[in-house]
Amino acid sequence: MLPAAGEALELWDLPFLPELPQRGPAAQMLGRSLALLPEPAFELSRTGWRVSGRPGQDQRRAAALLRNDLDQLAEAAQGYTGPLVVSLAGPWTLMSCVDLRRGGRILGDPGARRDLVAGLGEALTSLVTMITRLLPEVEVRAKLDEPALGSVLAGAVPTESGLYRHPPLPVDEIRSGLRDLVARQPELVVHSCAAAPVELLSQCQVTTIALDAAQVGASARDELAGHLDRGGSVWWGVVPTGPGAVVPTVAEVVARTQAWLRPLDMGERLLGHLWLTPACGLAGFTEPDARAVATVLRQSAQEVTGLLVG
Repeated sequence: MLPAAGEALELWDLPFLPELPQRGPAAQMLGRSLALLPEPAFELSRTGWRVSGRPGQDQRRAAALLRNDLDQLAEAAQGYTGPLVVSLAGPWTLMSCVDLRRGGRILGDPGARRDLVAGLGEALTSLVTMITRLLPEVEVRAKLDEPALGSVLAGAVPTESGLYRHPPLPVDEIRSGLRDLVARQPELVVHSCAAAPVELLSQCQVTTIALDAAQVGASARDELAGHLDRGGSVWWGVVPTGPGAVVPTVAEVVARTQAWLRPLDMGERLLGHLWLTPACGLAGFTEPDARAVATVLRQSAQEVTGLLVG
C-alpha cells in the first residue's frame, strides 16, 4: 500500500527508480523496457528501435545501463523499508513506436502485438523480482507509461510513411491485455501524459491512474470521479512539464487542484486516494528547478489537505 495521504497529499516523498534520458536512447523509456523483454531482440536503426535477428550493441547497452542503475539503487536504498515505484513503457506505446524487422510498426501485426503484451508482463515481473532480491524490505510498485494508448484506441497512430493512420485496435483486445497485466501486478499504476481512456483503465481494475491534468476533459473528469468513488486512486499531474514549462507557484497549483476537486464534493474521502504530481518527467528541468517543483508540490499538498479536512 502507498503511504497514507492524510499526512501529505503529494507523491514526492514516494521514492522511484529514475530514468536519465540524456544518456541516450538506451537509457530512455523505450530502451529500458526493450532491455527487459525476453524476446524478440531489438536494435536501433535510423528511424528508431526495431526488431532484429539477435540482440545488438544498443540493446546490450540498455541492459548494462539498467543493471548499473539497479546497483546504484541498491546502494542508495540500503535500509529503506517503504514503497518504491519502477516504470516501464507500456505495450501499446511500445508497439506504436517500434518497427518490425521487415518494416512497419508492431502495431500493425496482431501476432506481434500479442507477443509484446505477454513479453511486457514478463518484463515487469522480472524488474520487480530483481529489485526485491536487491532490497528485500522494499515494496515495489510497478508503473506503465502509456502516452500512446489513447491514440491507439482512436486510430490516430501514423504509419511508418506518415501518410496514413493505423486503424483503432479493438477495445476487447486492449481490455484483455490490461487485465493480464493487472493479474501480474495487482497494484499497477498506468500513467499517460496525453488523453487516456480512464473508464477502460478503471474497468480493468487498474488501481491507480496517473494523468496530466491539462489533458483531462470534462468526460474524463467524470470518469475519474467514478474511479475515485469506487476506491481507486489518482496521481493528478498539476505541474506542467512540457517545453518551456516553468516552476509554478503554490497558489497556482492549489487553484488548479481546487478547480477539479470542488465539483467532486468528496472531502476527506480523497485522503489516501489522490496525489499531486508533475504532469510527466522532469528531464527538461534543471536540478534546482526540479527541487523547486518538489517543494511547491509538497507545500501545495499541505494546503489542499487542509482544505479537504477543514
